[in-house]
Amino acid sequence: MVKFKSRYILVETLYENERNQPFDGGKIAIVLKNAVENFFGDVGLGKLNKNLQVKYMNNYTNMLIVRCGKEFVKLLWTAIAMINNIDGVKTRMHVIGVSGTIKRCEMRAKKFLEKWICNYEQLKRNNEMKISNIDGNIDK
Repeated sequence: MVKFKSRYILVETLYENERNQPFDGGKIAIVLKNAVENFFGDVGLGKLNKNLQVKYMNNYTNMLIVRCGKEFVKLLWTAIAMINNIDGVKTRMHVIGVSGTIKRCEMRAKKFLEKWICNYEQLKRNNEMKISNIDGNIDK
């Protein structure tokens, strides 16, 4: 008996208008399948169709984890990179990482979000410093 080998792809979704869109995993799976069909035709869709699954989606962080077969990671990665709108909303999706287990994918998502939060806090502090300098208060 041969074990089915799958890979988990961590994807960040960026929206043009900076607000969270209430998409569910089923809608994203349909968008991914349509993208594969558009760029790779019926052959690409046939290869990927049986094992494509959105395992996790968070509308607050705009991150999702997609499962696919080991052999078809590059095919799906390319299709993800080519997606530029979802239901008329301009969207950009980019792959953060690929892992063999969902646990490792979750750990990578956690590290990515920690970096994002640190960068956001630093940017916020820098903007507060600029605002206080404009008002005439020099804080160091």
